Amino acid sequence: MNYYLSIDAGTSIVKVVIFDLKFKLVFNKSIKNKVITDSKGKSEINMNQFWLITSKCIKDCIDKSKINPQNILSVGLTANMVGAWPVDNNNQPVRNAILWNDTRSEKIFNLLKKNNNKIFEEIFKISGSIVQYGCTLPVLKWFERFEKKTLRKTKYFLTCKDWIRFKLTNTFNNDFTERSVSPGDITNIEFSSKIFKLLKLDLKYKEKFPKLKNSDEIAGYITLNASKKTGLKVGTPVVIGAGDVPSSAIGVGAVAKGMCATIVGTTCHNYLVANKPLFKPKNVGLLFYSPNNQWLRTMINVAGTTNFDWVIENFFKDKLRLQSKQKIIKNFETNFKKKYLHDNEIIFLPYFNYGGSISPFFNLKAKAEIFGLLPHHCGEDILLASYQGLAMAIRDCYEALEIKINKLFLSGGASNSLLFPQILADVLKVKIFIPEGEEFGARGAAYLASVGIKKSSNILKVVKSNQKINKIFYPNKKNYHYYSVKFGKFLGLRKQLNNIW
Repeated sequence: MNYYLSIDAGTSIVKVVIFDLKFKLVFNKSIKNKVITDSKGKSEINMNQFWLITSKCIKDCIDKSKINPQNILSVGLTANMVGAWPVDNNNQPVRNAILWNDTRSEKIFNLLKKNNNKIFEEIFKISGSIVQYGCTLPVLKWFERFEKKTLRKTKYFLTCKDWIRFKLTNTFNNDFTERSVSPGDITNIEFSSKIFKLLKLDLKYKEKFPKLKNSDEIAGYITLNASKKTGLKVGTPVVIGAGDVPSSAIGVGAVAKGMCATIVGTTCHNYLVANKPLFKPKNVGLLFYSPNNQWLRTMINVAGTTNFDWVIENFFKDKLRLQSKQKIIKNFETNFKKKYLHDNEIIFLPYFNYGGSISPFFNLKAKAEIFGLLPHHCGEDILLASYQGLAMAIRDCYEALEIKINKLFLSGGASNSLLFPQILADVLKVKIFIPEGEEFGARGAAYLASVGIKKSSNILKVVKSNQKINKIFYPNKKNYHYYSVKFGKFLGLRKQLNNIW
Protein backbone atom coordinates (compact mmCIF):
# COMPACT_ATOMS: atom_id res chain seq x y z
CA MET A 1 0.00 0.00 0.00
CA ASN A 2 1.18 3.54 -0.78
CA TYR A 3 0.84 6.73 1.26
CA TYR A 4 1.24 10.49 1.49
CA LEU A 5 3.05 12.11 4.41
CA SER A 6 2.00 15.62 5.44
CA ILE A 7 3.74 18.05 7.77
CA ASP A 8 1.53 20.63 9.49
CA ALA A 9 3.59 23.06 11.56
CA GLY A 10 1.38 25.13 13.81
CA THR A 11 2.50 27.99 16.00
CA SER A 12 3.23 25.78 19.00
CA ILE A 13 2.68 22.20 17.76
CA VAL A 14 4.26 20.29 14.87
CA LYS A 15 2.11 17.50 13.44
CA VAL A 16 3.05 14.78 10.99
CA VAL A 17 0.21 12.81 9.41
CA ILE A 18 0.28 9.79 7.12
CA PHE A 19 -2.70 9.31 4.78
CA ASP A 20 -3.50 6.42 2.48
CA LEU A 21 -4.34 7.04 -1.18
CA LYS A 22 -8.00 7.61 -0.27
CA PHE A 23 -6.85 10.29 2.20
CA LYS A 24 -7.87 8.35 5.25
CA LEU A 25 -5.68 9.09 8.24
CA VAL A 26 -3.46 6.11 8.95
CA PHE A 27 -1.15 7.47 11.64
CA ASN A 28 -0.21 10.80 13.16
CA LYS A 29 2.29 12.19 15.60
CA SER A 30 2.66 15.60 17.21
CA ILE A 31 5.32 17.36 19.27
CA LYS A 32 5.02 20.65 21.11
CA ASN A 33 7.39 23.39 20.07
CA LYS A 34 8.54 26.07 22.49
CA VAL A 35 7.53 29.60 21.49
CA ILE A 36 9.65 32.33 23.07
CA THR A 37 7.48 35.21 24.27
CA ASP A 38 7.67 38.24 26.51
CA SER A 39 5.45 41.09 27.71
CA LYS A 40 6.64 43.38 24.89
CA GLY A 41 5.03 41.39 22.08
CA LYS A 42 7.85 38.99 21.23
CA SER A 43 6.89 35.68 19.61
CA GLU A 44 9.87 33.72 18.30
CA ILE A 45 11.09 30.22 17.56
CA ASN A 46 14.63 28.86 17.54
CA MET A 47 14.94 27.73 13.92
CA ASN A 48 17.48 24.93 14.46
CA GLN A 49 15.58 23.57 17.44
CA PHE A 50 12.40 23.73 15.38
CA TRP A 51 13.96 21.61 12.65
CA LEU A 52 15.20 19.04 15.20
CA ILE A 53 11.66 18.73 16.56
CA THR A 54 10.14 18.50 13.08
CA SER A 55 12.61 15.87 11.85
CA LYS A 56 12.10 13.85 15.05
CA CYS A 57 8.34 14.04 14.61
CA ILE A 58 8.64 12.72 11.03
CA LYS A 59 10.94 9.89 12.10
CA ASP A 60 8.76 8.91 15.06
CA CYS A 61 5.67 8.90 12.84
CA ILE A 62 7.30 6.62 10.27
CA ASP A 63 8.87 4.31 12.88
CA LYS A 64 5.76 3.93 15.04
CA SER A 65 3.42 3.48 12.08
CA LYS A 66 5.72 0.71 10.81
CA ILE A 67 5.18 2.01 7.28
CA ASN A 68 7.96 1.37 4.80
CA PRO A 69 9.36 4.76 3.64
CA GLN A 70 9.60 3.25 0.15
CA ASN A 71 5.80 3.38 0.05
CA ILE A 72 5.54 7.12 0.80
CA LEU A 73 4.86 8.65 -2.63
CA SER A 74 5.29 12.32 -1.74
CA VAL A 75 5.52 14.81 1.10
CA GLY A 76 3.00 17.64 1.61
CA LEU A 77 3.59 20.82 3.60
CA THR A 78 1.54 23.41 5.43
CA ALA A 79 2.44 25.73 8.29
CA ASN A 80 1.69 28.91 10.16
CA MET A 81 2.03 31.82 7.76
CA VAL A 82 4.13 34.97 7.23
CA GLY A 83 6.52 36.18 9.95
CA ALA A 84 10.22 36.09 9.09
CA TRP A 85 12.64 33.13 9.12
CA PRO A 86 16.00 34.67 8.04
CA VAL A 87 18.92 32.63 6.68
CA ASP A 88 22.42 33.82 5.77
CA ASN A 89 24.76 33.03 2.87
CA ASN A 90 25.74 29.77 4.57
CA ASN A 91 22.07 28.82 4.75
CA GLN A 92 22.12 29.10 8.53
CA PRO A 93 19.61 30.99 10.69
CA VAL A 94 20.60 34.60 11.26
CA ARG A 95 18.52 34.76 14.45
CA ASN A 96 15.33 33.25 15.88
CA ALA A 97 12.34 33.26 13.57
CA ILE A 98 9.72 35.93 14.23
CA LEU A 99 6.17 34.55 14.11
CA TRP A 100 2.91 35.87 12.68
CA ASN A 101 1.59 36.87 16.13
CA ASP A 102 4.62 38.97 17.09
CA THR A 103 3.52 42.57 17.75
CA ARG A 104 6.78 44.52 17.96
CA SER A 105 6.28 46.22 14.60
CA GLU A 106 3.46 48.21 16.21
CA LYS A 107 6.22 50.72 16.95
CA ILE A 108 6.89 51.01 13.22
CA PHE A 109 3.26 51.70 12.41
CA ASN A 110 3.01 54.27 15.18
CA LEU A 111 5.88 56.12 13.52
CA LEU A 112 4.51 55.73 9.98
CA LYS A 113 1.06 56.93 11.07
CA LYS A 114 2.51 60.28 12.11
CA ASN A 115 2.97 61.10 8.41
CA ASN A 116 0.17 58.91 7.06
CA ASN A 117 -2.73 58.14 9.39
CA LYS A 118 -4.45 56.21 6.59
CA ILE A 119 -1.68 53.65 6.15
CA PHE A 120 -3.82 50.66 7.19
CA GLU A 121 -6.58 51.70 4.78
CA GLU A 122 -4.11 52.25 1.90
CA ILE A 123 -2.53 48.84 2.39
CA PHE A 124 -6.01 47.29 2.53
CA LYS A 125 -6.86 48.74 -0.90
CA ILE A 126 -4.01 46.69 -2.37
CA SER A 127 -3.94 43.60 -0.18
CA GLY A 128 -7.58 43.20 0.86
CA SER A 129 -6.30 42.61 4.39
CA ILE A 130 -5.76 44.57 7.55
CA VAL A 131 -2.02 44.18 7.87
CA GLN A 132 -0.99 42.39 11.04
CA TYR A 133 2.14 43.33 12.92
CA GLY A 134 3.67 39.88 12.43
CA CYS A 135 3.38 39.97 8.63
CA THR A 136 6.66 39.64 6.78
CA LEU A 137 7.15 43.16 5.43
CA PRO A 138 6.37 44.94 8.73
CA VAL A 139 8.87 42.62 10.44
CA LEU A 140 11.43 43.43 7.74
CA LYS A 141 10.83 47.13 8.42
CA TRP A 142 11.35 46.47 12.14
CA PHE A 143 14.70 44.86 11.31
CA GLU A 144 15.65 47.89 9.24
CA ARG A 145 15.10 50.18 12.20
CA PHE A 146 16.10 48.05 15.19
CA GLU A 147 18.26 45.17 13.87
CA LYS A 148 20.19 46.41 10.85
CA LYS A 149 22.80 43.73 11.38
CA THR A 150 20.14 41.04 10.84
CA LEU A 151 19.04 42.71 7.62
CA ARG A 152 22.61 42.91 6.29
CA LYS A 153 23.35 39.26 7.06
CA THR A 154 20.11 37.84 5.62
CA LYS A 155 20.23 36.17 2.20
CA TYR A 156 16.58 35.07 2.23
CA PHE A 157 13.57 35.78 4.37
CA LEU A 158 11.66 32.49 4.52
CA THR A 159 8.38 31.45 6.07
CA CYS A 160 7.92 28.45 8.36
CA LYS A 161 7.21 25.89 5.65
CA ASP A 162 9.98 27.37 3.45
CA TRP A 163 12.46 26.54 6.22
CA ILE A 164 11.14 22.97 6.60
CA ARG A 165 11.20 22.50 2.83
CA PHE A 166 14.78 23.74 2.60
CA LYS A 167 15.91 21.32 5.31
CA LEU A 168 14.21 18.47 3.43
CA THR A 169 15.32 19.31 -0.12
CA ASN A 170 18.13 21.88 0.07
CA THR A 171 16.08 24.17 -2.21
CA PHE A 172 14.67 27.64 -1.53
CA ASN A 173 11.17 28.64 -2.64
CA ASN A 174 8.13 30.60 -1.58
CA ASP A 175 4.53 30.16 -2.73
CA PHE A 176 1.74 32.50 -3.80
CA THR A 177 -0.44 31.92 -0.73
CA GLU A 178 2.30 33.44 1.45
CA ARG A 179 3.63 36.14 -0.87
CA SER A 180 0.22 37.76 -1.37
CA VAL A 181 -0.38 38.26 2.39
CA SER A 182 3.07 39.52 3.29
CA PRO A 183 1.22 42.00 2.65
CA GLY A 184 1.16 42.00 -1.16
CA ASP A 185 -0.88 42.72 -4.24
CA ILE A 186 -3.67 40.17 -3.71
CA THR A 187 -5.07 40.59 -7.23
CA ASN A 188 -1.76 39.79 -8.92
CA ILE A 189 -0.64 37.54 -6.03
CA GLU A 190 2.79 39.13 -5.78
CA PHE A 191 4.66 41.83 -3.92
CA SER A 192 3.37 45.38 -4.31
CA SER A 193 5.79 48.23 -5.00
CA LYS A 194 3.17 50.61 -3.56
CA ILE A 195 3.19 48.75 -0.25
CA PHE A 196 7.00 48.88 -0.16
CA LYS A 197 6.68 52.63 -0.63
CA LEU A 198 4.00 52.98 2.07
CA LEU A 199 6.28 51.13 4.50
CA LYS A 200 9.29 53.18 3.29
CA LEU A 201 11.11 49.99 2.33
CA ASP A 202 13.74 49.90 -0.40
CA LEU A 203 12.67 47.77 -3.38
CA LYS A 204 16.11 46.12 -3.34
CA TYR A 205 14.84 44.00 -0.44
CA LYS A 206 12.74 42.03 -2.93
CA GLU A 207 15.99 40.22 -3.73
CA LYS A 208 15.93 38.77 -0.23
CA PHE A 209 12.98 36.50 -1.07
CA PRO A 210 13.25 33.17 -2.90
CA LYS A 211 11.66 32.21 -6.20
CA LEU A 212 7.90 31.66 -6.31
CA LYS A 213 6.30 28.35 -7.24
CA ASN A 214 2.74 27.07 -7.30
CA SER A 215 1.55 25.21 -4.24
CA ASP A 216 1.08 21.97 -6.19
CA GLU A 217 4.53 21.97 -7.83
CA ILE A 218 7.37 19.72 -6.78
CA ALA A 219 9.97 21.79 -4.91
CA GLY A 220 12.66 19.16 -4.73
CA TYR A 221 13.49 15.74 -3.34
CA ILE A 222 14.53 14.34 0.01
CA THR A 223 18.30 14.68 0.38
CA LEU A 224 20.63 12.12 1.95
CA ASN A 225 21.08 14.26 5.04
CA ALA A 226 17.32 14.79 5.42
CA SER A 227 16.79 11.05 4.96
CA LYS A 228 19.12 10.29 7.86
CA LYS A 229 17.28 12.76 10.09
CA THR A 230 13.72 11.84 9.16
CA GLY A 231 13.71 8.26 7.90
CA LEU A 232 12.19 9.36 4.59
CA LYS A 233 13.55 7.72 1.46
CA VAL A 234 16.17 9.66 -0.52
CA GLY A 235 14.54 11.08 -3.64
CA THR A 236 10.97 11.26 -2.27
CA PRO A 237 9.25 14.28 -3.93
CA VAL A 238 8.40 17.23 -1.69
CA VAL A 239 5.58 19.50 -2.91
CA ILE A 240 5.66 23.27 -2.29
CA GLY A 241 2.49 23.37 -0.16
CA ALA A 242 0.29 26.22 1.05
CA GLY A 243 -0.22 28.31 4.15
CA ASP A 244 -2.33 26.83 6.93
CA VAL A 245 -5.53 28.77 6.16
CA PRO A 246 -5.74 27.91 2.42
CA SER A 247 -4.59 24.35 3.12
CA SER A 248 -7.31 23.87 5.74
CA ALA A 249 -9.92 25.27 3.34
CA ILE A 250 -8.86 22.73 0.72
CA GLY A 251 -8.82 19.92 3.30
CA VAL A 252 -12.35 20.74 4.47
CA GLY A 253 -13.54 20.86 0.86
CA ALA A 254 -14.32 24.59 0.61
CA VAL A 255 -13.22 24.99 -3.00
CA ALA A 256 -16.39 26.13 -4.78
CA LYS A 257 -17.62 29.70 -5.21
CA GLY A 258 -20.01 30.78 -2.48
CA MET A 259 -19.06 28.09 0.02
CA CYS A 260 -18.60 29.18 3.63
CA ALA A 261 -16.44 27.45 6.20
CA THR A 262 -15.31 28.15 9.73
CA ILE A 263 -12.19 26.76 11.37
CA VAL A 264 -12.33 27.00 15.15
CA GLY A 265 -9.01 26.06 16.64
CA THR A 266 -6.67 28.31 18.58
CA THR A 267 -7.87 31.02 16.19
CA CYS A 268 -11.25 31.33 14.50
CA HIS A 269 -11.33 31.81 10.72
CA ASN A 270 -14.65 32.43 8.96
CA TYR A 271 -14.36 32.55 5.21
CA LEU A 272 -16.25 32.85 1.96
CA VAL A 273 -14.83 31.22 -1.19
CA ALA A 274 -14.78 33.57 -4.21
CA ASN A 275 -13.55 33.40 -7.80
CA LYS A 276 -12.08 36.91 -7.58
CA PRO A 277 -10.65 39.14 -4.85
CA LEU A 278 -13.34 40.67 -2.61
CA PHE A 279 -12.53 43.95 -0.88
CA LYS A 280 -15.78 44.34 1.06
CA PRO A 281 -16.40 45.08 3.85
CA LYS A 282 -13.69 47.72 3.73
CA ASN A 283 -10.78 47.95 6.13
CA VAL A 284 -11.52 44.79 8.11
CA GLY A 285 -10.56 41.14 7.83
CA LEU A 286 -8.14 39.27 5.61
CA LEU A 287 -8.04 38.09 2.01
CA PHE A 288 -6.12 34.92 1.14
CA TYR A 289 -5.22 33.44 -2.22
CA SER A 290 -6.09 29.75 -2.52
CA PRO A 291 -4.06 27.32 -4.69
CA ASN A 292 -7.07 26.41 -6.84
CA ASN A 293 -7.08 29.98 -8.23
CA GLN A 294 -9.69 31.23 -5.80
CA TRP A 295 -9.75 33.69 -2.93
CA LEU A 296 -10.86 33.35 0.68
CA ARG A 297 -12.53 36.47 2.09
CA THR A 298 -11.81 35.87 5.73
CA MET A 299 -13.25 37.35 8.89
CA ILE A 300 -10.95 36.27 11.69
CA ASN A 301 -11.29 36.30 15.44
CA VAL A 302 -7.71 35.73 16.57
CA ALA A 303 -8.95 33.90 19.68
CA GLY A 304 -10.97 30.72 19.13
CA THR A 305 -10.84 27.86 21.64
CA THR A 306 -8.35 30.01 23.58
CA ASN A 307 -11.44 31.53 25.18
CA PHE A 308 -12.62 28.14 26.47
CA ASP A 309 -9.13 27.26 27.70
CA TRP A 310 -8.89 30.48 29.71
CA VAL A 311 -12.25 29.87 31.42
CA ILE A 312 -11.25 26.34 32.41
CA GLU A 313 -7.79 27.37 33.62
CA ASN A 314 -9.25 30.11 35.82
CA PHE A 315 -12.64 28.78 36.96
CA PHE A 316 -12.00 25.02 37.14
CA LYS A 317 -8.70 24.98 39.04
CA ASP A 318 -9.83 22.39 41.58
CA LYS A 319 -10.96 20.00 38.85
CA LEU A 320 -7.76 20.55 36.86
CA ARG A 321 -5.78 19.04 39.73
CA LEU A 322 -7.61 15.76 39.15
CA GLN A 323 -8.66 15.82 35.49
CA SER A 324 -7.39 16.94 32.12
CA LYS A 325 -8.85 19.97 30.38
CA GLN A 326 -10.37 17.66 27.74
CA LYS A 327 -12.07 15.54 30.43
CA ILE A 328 -13.54 18.63 32.10
CA ILE A 329 -14.99 19.80 28.78
CA LYS A 330 -16.41 16.37 27.98
CA ASN A 331 -18.08 16.12 31.41
CA PHE A 332 -19.50 19.63 31.07
CA GLU A 333 -20.93 18.94 27.62
CA THR A 334 -22.22 15.44 28.46
CA ASN A 335 -24.01 16.58 31.61
CA PHE A 336 -25.29 19.85 30.20
CA LYS A 337 -29.03 20.28 30.72
CA LYS A 338 -30.71 22.01 27.80
CA LYS A 339 -33.36 23.55 30.05
CA TYR A 340 -30.67 25.85 31.46
CA LEU A 341 -29.73 27.17 28.02
CA HIS A 342 -32.06 30.18 28.09
CA ASP A 343 -31.25 31.06 31.71
CA ASN A 344 -27.75 32.23 30.90
CA GLU A 345 -27.76 35.99 30.36
CA ILE A 346 -23.99 36.44 30.67
CA ILE A 347 -22.48 38.07 27.57
CA PHE A 348 -18.96 36.95 26.74
CA LEU A 349 -16.96 38.97 24.19
CA PRO A 350 -14.33 36.51 22.90
CA TYR A 351 -11.51 38.87 21.86
CA PHE A 352 -8.99 37.09 24.04
CA ASN A 353 -5.66 38.14 22.56
CA TYR A 354 -3.13 40.97 22.67
CA GLY A 355 -3.72 42.10 19.11
CA GLY A 356 -7.31 43.30 19.46
CA SER A 357 -9.72 42.74 16.58
CA ILE A 358 -9.36 43.16 12.81
CA SER A 359 -12.78 41.76 11.89
CA PRO A 360 -15.64 42.35 11.67
CA PHE A 361 -14.47 45.60 13.25
CA PHE A 362 -10.99 47.09 13.47
CA ASN A 363 -9.78 47.96 16.95
CA LEU A 364 -6.31 46.81 17.95
CA LYS A 365 -7.12 47.60 21.58
CA ALA A 366 -10.24 45.38 21.77
CA LYS A 367 -10.33 42.96 24.70
CA ALA A 368 -12.35 40.05 26.00
CA GLU A 369 -15.17 40.93 28.38
CA ILE A 370 -17.55 39.05 30.70
CA PHE A 371 -20.72 41.09 31.21
CA GLY A 372 -23.70 40.47 33.46
CA LEU A 373 -22.25 38.44 36.33
CA LEU A 374 -24.44 37.81 39.39
CA PRO A 375 -23.62 36.10 42.71
CA HIS A 376 -25.20 32.78 41.70
CA HIS A 377 -23.09 32.38 38.56
CA CYS A 378 -20.40 29.70 38.50
CA GLY A 379 -17.69 28.39 36.19
CA GLU A 380 -20.17 26.34 34.13
CA ASP A 381 -22.22 29.48 33.43
CA ILE A 382 -19.15 31.35 32.22
CA LEU A 383 -18.00 28.39 30.10
CA LEU A 384 -21.41 28.19 28.41
CA ALA A 385 -21.31 31.96 27.85
CA SER A 386 -17.90 31.61 26.18
CA TYR A 387 -19.38 29.02 23.77
CA GLN A 388 -22.28 31.33 23.01
CA GLY A 389 -20.02 34.39 22.74
CA LEU A 390 -17.74 32.76 20.18
CA ALA A 391 -20.76 31.59 18.16
CA MET A 392 -22.18 35.12 18.19
CA ALA A 393 -18.81 36.56 17.16
CA ILE A 394 -18.93 34.16 14.18
CA ARG A 395 -22.41 35.44 13.30
CA ASP A 396 -21.08 39.00 13.59
CA CYS A 397 -18.34 38.11 11.08
CA TYR A 398 -20.66 36.55 8.51
CA GLU A 399 -23.21 39.35 8.78
CA ALA A 400 -20.42 41.79 7.91
CA LEU A 401 -20.00 39.92 4.59
CA GLU A 402 -23.67 40.61 3.78
CA ILE A 403 -24.29 37.16 2.35
CA LYS A 404 -26.92 34.49 2.86
CA ILE A 405 -25.40 31.30 4.19
CA ASN A 406 -27.18 28.12 3.16
CA LYS A 407 -24.85 25.80 5.01
CA LEU A 408 -21.58 26.08 6.89
CA PHE A 409 -18.67 23.66 7.02
CA LEU A 410 -17.11 23.54 10.50
CA SER A 411 -13.69 22.11 11.34
CA GLY A 412 -11.01 22.53 13.99
CA GLY A 413 -11.03 21.41 17.60
CA ALA A 414 -14.45 22.92 18.34
CA SER A 415 -16.07 20.75 15.63
CA ASN A 416 -15.53 17.76 17.95
CA SER A 417 -17.57 19.42 20.69
CA LEU A 418 -20.89 17.84 21.67
CA LEU A 419 -22.37 21.29 22.28
CA PHE A 420 -20.68 24.05 20.29
CA PRO A 421 -21.80 23.02 16.73
CA GLN A 422 -25.45 22.99 17.86
CA ILE A 423 -25.11 26.40 19.49
CA LEU A 424 -23.56 27.71 16.27
CA ALA A 425 -26.39 26.22 14.17
CA ASP A 426 -28.94 27.91 16.45
CA VAL A 427 -27.13 31.27 16.45
CA LEU A 428 -26.75 31.34 12.65
CA LYS A 429 -29.99 29.51 11.80
CA VAL A 430 -28.14 27.36 9.26
CA LYS A 431 -27.17 23.70 8.96
CA ILE A 432 -23.69 22.97 10.25
CA PHE A 433 -21.80 20.29 8.29
CA ILE A 434 -18.94 18.49 10.01
CA PRO A 435 -16.73 16.87 7.33
CA GLU A 436 -15.58 13.32 7.84
CA GLY A 437 -11.95 13.04 8.78
CA GLU A 438 -9.49 15.01 10.84
CA GLU A 439 -6.33 17.10 10.54
CA PHE A 440 -7.75 19.06 7.61
CA GLY A 441 -4.71 21.32 7.19
CA ALA A 442 -2.53 18.25 6.73
CA ARG A 443 -5.18 16.70 4.51
CA GLY A 444 -5.13 19.78 2.25
CA ALA A 445 -1.35 19.41 2.05
CA ALA A 446 -1.79 15.75 1.08
CA TYR A 447 -4.24 16.74 -1.67
CA LEU A 448 -1.62 19.15 -3.06
CA ALA A 449 1.04 16.45 -2.72
CA SER A 450 -1.08 14.09 -4.82
CA VAL A 451 -1.56 16.73 -7.55
CA GLY A 452 2.17 17.50 -7.47
CA ILE A 453 3.12 13.97 -8.47
CA LYS A 454 0.20 13.74 -10.96
CA LYS A 455 -1.59 11.11 -8.93
CA SER A 456 -4.58 13.48 -8.98
CA SER A 457 -5.29 15.75 -11.94
CA ASN A 458 -6.35 18.88 -10.02
CA ILE A 459 -7.52 20.13 -6.64
CA LEU A 460 -11.22 20.33 -7.49
CA LYS A 461 -11.38 16.72 -8.62
CA VAL A 462 -9.43 15.30 -5.69
CA VAL A 463 -11.59 17.22 -3.19
CA LYS A 464 -14.87 16.23 -4.85
CA SER A 465 -13.97 12.56 -4.97
CA ASN A 466 -12.89 12.40 -1.32
CA GLN A 467 -15.25 14.70 0.59
CA LYS A 468 -17.72 13.05 2.96
CA ILE A 469 -19.91 14.47 5.72
CA ASN A 470 -19.70 13.01 9.22
CA LYS A 471 -22.47 14.94 11.02
CA ILE A 472 -25.10 17.58 10.34
CA PHE A 473 -26.46 19.89 13.05
CA TYR A 474 -29.87 21.44 12.35
CA PRO A 475 -30.92 24.80 13.80
CA ASN A 476 -33.59 25.01 16.49
CA LYS A 477 -36.09 27.83 15.76
CA LYS A 478 -36.86 28.48 19.42
CA ASN A 479 -33.20 28.76 20.28
CA TYR A 480 -32.60 31.02 17.27
CA HIS A 481 -35.15 33.51 18.63
CA TYR A 482 -33.42 33.47 22.03
CA TYR A 483 -30.01 33.97 20.43
CA SER A 484 -31.23 36.77 18.15
CA VAL A 485 -32.25 38.77 21.23
CA LYS A 486 -28.97 37.96 22.96
CA PHE A 487 -26.99 38.75 19.80
CA GLY A 488 -28.53 42.22 19.77
CA LYS A 489 -27.20 42.76 23.29
CA PHE A 490 -23.83 41.26 22.31
CA LEU A 491 -23.57 43.68 19.38
CA GLY A 492 -24.64 46.65 21.46
CA LEU A 493 -22.06 45.86 24.14
CA ARG A 494 -19.11 45.51 21.78
CA LYS A 495 -20.08 48.75 19.95
CA GLN A 496 -20.40 50.65 23.23
CA LEU A 497 -17.01 49.38 24.39
CA ASN A 498 -15.33 50.33 21.13
CA ASN A 499 -14.51 53.83 22.42
CA ILE A 500 -13.56 52.61 25.91
CA TRP A 501 -11.03 49.98 24.85
